[in-house]
Amino acid sequence: MNERQVRVTLLVWRPRDPDRPGDLSAGWPHVLQVRTGTGFWRVPSVLLRSGEPVLDAAQRAAYALGLTVPNAHRVLAVDQRPATGRAPEELTIITDGGWVTGDDVPAADGTCCACPHPCQHQRRWAGTDAVADDIGLASALGAAVAAIPAFIVNREAGLSNRGHVPNASQDTS
Repeated sequence: MNERQVRVTLLVWRPRDPDRPGDLSAGWPHVLQVRTGTGFWRVPSVLLRSGEPVLDAAQRAAYALGLTVPNAHRVLAVDQRPATGRAPEELTIITDGGWVTGDDVPAADGTCCACPHPCQHQRRWAGTDAVADDIGLASALGAAVAAIPAFIVNREAGLSNRGHVPNASQDTS
């Protein structure tokens, strides 16, 4: 039997215009990314524990960042990736972390984050070019902005993971 890993990702985004969060005329929103040490920047996520409800895992990811999951608990996208090499099959459940203004989630300029409790990660607001190569995240961002869930399930092993966020070339970040 193949090993499977289930990851719950918390998508937190910052609109270009907080007064009109769904308006994309100024470009696509920024996405919160974190990293530990000198690791890769990625959207915050946790591995789902055995028997743990998905939204509890999303709340655990939010707590690690000092955030609160919005009242409208939503799964934005589901992305299934086949096992490759030594990596197990991965099912990623992308949940709605909500949209915030820049003041709600300050980026960390130093080696620590701005969380209210001790942590070892850094934060940054990334432009959509940082998620455009991941079709699951790009679809989830579109679903978050449009308030419509998207599901990506059972991707063929030979297909590329490259996705495209419409109008991403207009992103000036």
